Amino acid sequence: MKAWSAQPAKRVAVVGIVALGAASLLGGCGFETRQQAAAVVNGTVIHESDVRETFDQLKAAKLDFAENIVVTALVAAPLLKDAVASSGSWKPDETYASVISSIPGATDTTKEFVEAVALIQSQKMTPADVAAYRADLKKADISVNPKYGAIVPSDQGPVYFTLGQQTPNWVKAGANPAPAATPAQ
Repeated sequence: MKAWSAQPAKRVAVVGIVALGAASLLGGCGFETRQQAAAVVNGTVIHESDVRETFDQLKAAKLDFAENIVVTALVAAPLLKDAVASSGSWKPDETYASVISSIPGATDTTKEFVEAVALIQSQKMTPADVAAYRADLKKADISVNPKYGAIVPSDQGPVYFTLGQQTPNWVKAGANPAPAATPAQ
């Protein structure tokens, strides 16, 4: 009888060890982090909490940007920065410095947002910078939290994409007309 009662204890211990191993593997894969992501760009997570904090800091500085615009700029930011890095056509300027000085304790994410917007508004990207950015954008691995919609490619600059809802190509408008009303008797 003692051998029988020891056996379930070993099974419980083995199951517990396996469960802990699986949990640590999932944690190592960034499962929880990706669940809390506003977006992921080439493996780099843009956290929901960072988007919210940036939104709040901008709002406190009387800068009116919607959360989906914050996410859009943060998705574009690393690609824009890479595009102008080789040409040196733009570096953080007076506009950037002025805005950052109006946001006490600006987080790195807020600074990244302001830098992307200042770069776009400066209109100092060369045609080569734009071409490099667009090429990087096309090959970038970007996923967005459905809360913000999906990446919708665009031919319109300055970021050449929007966040919004895409209608699947199998949905046809007017495919199911409304039934005719039955006259009342």
